[in-house]
Amino acid sequence: MVMERFCRECGAPLSGRSDKQFCCGECRTSYHNRNYDKEKKGTAGVNRILKANRRLLEAVYAAGLRRISLKDKRLRGYDERYFTSVEHRPLRRTRYYCYEFSFQIRGGCICALAKH
Repeated sequence: MVMERFCRECGAPLSGRSDKQFCCGECRTSYHNRNYDKEKKGTAGVNRILKANRRLLEAVYAAGLRRISLKDKRLRGYDERYFTSVEHRPLRRTRYYCYEFSFQIRGGCICALAKH
């Protein structure tokens, strides 16, 4: 018994190859674009936060500060939960990275701020 298959986008009956999922190129493109938009919306918020964190770190670094309290008004909007990478170093403090800036967090402060 052959099961009838339908286009994943518009629901039209499919004919031809057994692994065919879409009736035409337009349906395939539309389906994938919609799914990409969902993924893009999920990462857009994270990217916005990371870029804001980077701008704040850049301003602090440009002001010549290498240590600043996370409660300092110049870091208003900084979200310490977001960074681009982390380096766990044995016998030394963990180093966080936000794009080209690296730092440590100690006692509610960003310390040893460096630009790479």
